[in-house]
Amino acid sequence: MTRRVAGYELSLDDGWTLVPLGLDDIDGWARETAARLVPPGAADAVTTLSQVVPGSDEPTPAEADPSEALAERIADVARSATASGISGLAVAFLVRQPKRGEVDAMLTVVAQAGLTVESFAADLERLVADSHDPPYMYAQAIDADVPAGSVRGAHLMIGHLDGDLGDGVAHLEERVALGVFPPGSPDMLEVTVIANGVSVFDDMAQAVVDLLDGLSVELEAA
Repeated sequence: MTRRVAGYELSLDDGWTLVPLGLDDIDGWARETAARLVPPGAADAVTTLSQVVPGSDEPTPAEADPSEALAERIADVARSATASGISGLAVAFLVRQPKRGEVDAMLTVVAQAGLTVESFAADLERLVADSHDPPYMYAQAIDADVPAGSVRGAHLMIGHLDGDLGDGVAHLEERVALGVFPPGSPDMLEVTVIANGVSVFDDMAQAVVDLLDGLSVELEAA
């Protein structure tokens, strides 16, 4: 009997926030979420900070309000989910130090029908082998097992050329792309985590696999 993926739940660690589906006011939701995450008084402490430059009577511009900066980053995540146009895509983001005004990582989960372990692994291998823009500077295969099923995928370092950093200088993006294959089902769940820089996780591949310990999949007979 064929069993298809009918639904799933992923319990996220502290620091992760789920982006609701069908947001009518992304900016408004992002501001409310940022205000909830940033500790009270953090914005006042930053926005009142100024420093007089030696030899000048003018103070340097105050730093950005961390709540406003975080709201912009959160809105970017929500818009990327909307712009993908992928039906059933679940999106969450990680904020570890809200006072910094940065989103540390983004996670996406989507069900894929009829994609085998071998096909998914081959697709990843071709993607890495044939990609030159952006270049994959590092790629390592991931093979693991979690309660929801077997896990196959890759841990990637991707170089994005950044003119603001200088000619030929690349900004490194760290990414983990995984497929979770429930036993006895022809379907899979595709899980992707993109980190904002290479220092967010001590061991990103292991951190994402550990996150999948909280994944449960509902199967139904086809």
